Amino acid sequence: MNTKGSRMKTLKSMIAVLLVLLVLTAGGLILCSRSDAGRTDSQPDQKSQSLEEYLESSSEKWFLTGKKKYTIQAMMVSEELSFHNDLEVVDLVAPNDGETVVLKGTRGEMWPSPLSQVIARYTKPDGSELSKEDFAVKDVYIDIVTIPTRDAYYAMHVPNDVSVVVETTQGDVLHTNLPNAPHGDGDYLICTIREDGGPNLSDVWVLNGLIFLDCYDTSHM
Repeated sequence: MNTKGSRMKTLKSMIAVLLVLLVLTAGGLILCSRSDAGRTDSQPDQKSQSLEEYLESSSEKWFLTGKKKYTIQAMMVSEELSFHNDLEVVDLVAPNDGETVVLKGTRGEMWPSPLSQVIARYTKPDGSELSKEDFAVKDVYIDIVTIPTRDAYYAMHVPNDVSVVVETTQGDVLHTNLPNAPHGDGDYLICTIREDGGPNLSDVWVLNGLIFLDCYDTSHM
């Protein structure tokens, strides 16, 4: 009886099985790695609601608010600039068109804004008006200060465990409390004021909870 040959066949079979197991294990690790890379770490207990559903079911109330006086930074760019806004979890681009300003907020978040809006909503630190000439030196931030707007809006708190879906007047679809971003105790819904003094539910948008506490009046909460 050829025991040596039998042993060799058995050994080859065991090696073949081990190779198959190694291939399957490696494949599983690769799949898990890819899955983790594309996964959004959403809050498992977060409830998603439309704006209408949230307003009907929530005990939170609208309260008057407005922008406080605070300082941020602004600059124009000499070439197209791409960047990520960590609070809005979005990639943005600022073109070198002479009409777009890059703003850096109180938490280091960045976003592009038309020059005309910056001039209308902000001043120089000494209170004087901004102009296009103030941005003549490209790629260098300057300090600008908000023009306070007391009681110009209504706001409503949304706790962290609720994601409210809001469609803006510009057609954008926004979500409160996006995963992978800090929110403090939760984001806020902001809206303009109707002529009769009530909240204008046809013009609602979302503001990050940390930014709201930094930049908006909370005396009526």
